[in-house]
Amino acid sequence: MGATARLAEFIVKSRWEDLPPAALDAAKRAILDTMGVTLAGSVEPPALIVQRLAEAEGGAPLCTVVGARLRTGGMWAALANGTAGHALDFDDTNFAMLGHPSTPVLAAALAAGELALADGRALIHAFLVGFEVETTLAEAMNPGHYARGWHATSTLGTLGAGAASAKLLGLDPGETRHALAIAASQASGLKENFGTMTKPFHAGHAARGGVLAALLAREGFTGSGVALEGAQGYLRLLGSQTEDPTTTLERLGSPWKILTTGIAVKPYPSCACTHSIIAALLELRRAHALRPEDVAEVTIGVNALVPDILIHHDARTGLEGKFSAEFCAAAALADGHVGITTFQDERTADPALRRLMGRVKMVVDPTIPGDLEHHVWTRVGVRLGDGRTLEIPPREVPGHPGAPPSREALLAKFADCAGRVLARDRVDSLAEMLEGLEGCPDLRSLTVLLRP
Repeated sequence: MGATARLAEFIVKSRWEDLPPAALDAAKRAILDTMGVTLAGSVEPPALIVQRLAEAEGGAPLCTVVGARLRTGGMWAALANGTAGHALDFDDTNFAMLGHPSTPVLAAALAAGELALADGRALIHAFLVGFEVETTLAEAMNPGHYARGWHATSTLGTLGAGAASAKLLGLDPGETRHALAIAASQASGLKENFGTMTKPFHAGHAARGGVLAALLAREGFTGSGVALEGAQGYLRLLGSQTEDPTTTLERLGSPWKILTTGIAVKPYPSCACTHSIIAALLELRRAHALRPEDVAEVTIGVNALVPDILIHHDARTGLEGKFSAEFCAAAALADGHVGITTFQDERTADPALRRLMGRVKMVVDPTIPGDLEHHVWTRVGVRLGDGRTLEIPPREVPGHPGAPPSREALLAKFADCAGRVLARDRVDSLAEMLEGLEGCPDLRSLTVLLRP
């Protein structure tokens, strides 16, 4: 059985009764975190632009735009919510995917779920199926796929979004194969656009593409039965000429990737490759009462993959700052905290921060492991004006599967993010519903809480 047919069979045959409790718990945590960052991102410029277009051009008001007083067509809602979910770069990541697994899948599933009048249990199930599809394909294609410049959040996320949408809309195996083929032809996203509004658009584009693929397939639209594995298909063109995904596909759901490759929850709203840098410098600042004027030089040792990700060495906007080792290091040392307000355009123009950025250099450290799980580790050294040198070696990054946030920390992040848009009592009600999402009888009782 080819890859396209095998994935379609998995999507259709997956049953709620077979889902392990640990996977359900992990999915609910991911949905809670992603919904929070989507609410926070809904008032950011990229999301607001998409919302204006959705209001002017959108279809029948069947689906919710998170964080806005707007209902629109399913594809527009998926685009708006996917863009909002990634607007702050605060959404979770996955080592196999080398991208953001939850936002494109959840944005698509929420729209498809509303169209299907689904319940909370169906949303969780579709989320897990979409996550499984995108991360399984990631294991077959990465790191080469990502290293060539593809933004996996979009290229792989489109297939995950299509899988989740197909599950919620009840497509049969043939229709699901067509949906995957249609989604594969929409898969795109360039890392060159990191640090611009187009990066969060990638997540929205993936979500919209997944919903569109499933809706078209349901109406009889067709695609190649070997769109993924064919000689000119998705795996060959976006992966490599020698890929054989057979072994990887045999492991679909055994065990579930959300439990093996895991989810890294972001403590800071910036590229995951900056988190080790930020955490190390915040620790050194606290431990040694460092002031910016004490610092002569900061050296950041990174894996060889990272310089192609942290590409903005002289960040001039807040979005560029999220992909700048120099800016993130300077902000951590100067401010003693890194949050949503750190990445404002005026902060990158601050003369004191710019002077400190000039004392930060990023270098490739060959001792840092190159495997997917460890590629975001860093070695951070600080040389002080008095001649002393302080260092934090490569280590586990906060929020990663080996050091996950507590329930209390996850809820605190959710409340902080959702509180940008919603009143406190609504934030609390929403958190309670999301933690018990499998008991939600109708997604409309959830989506009503997502509007201000």
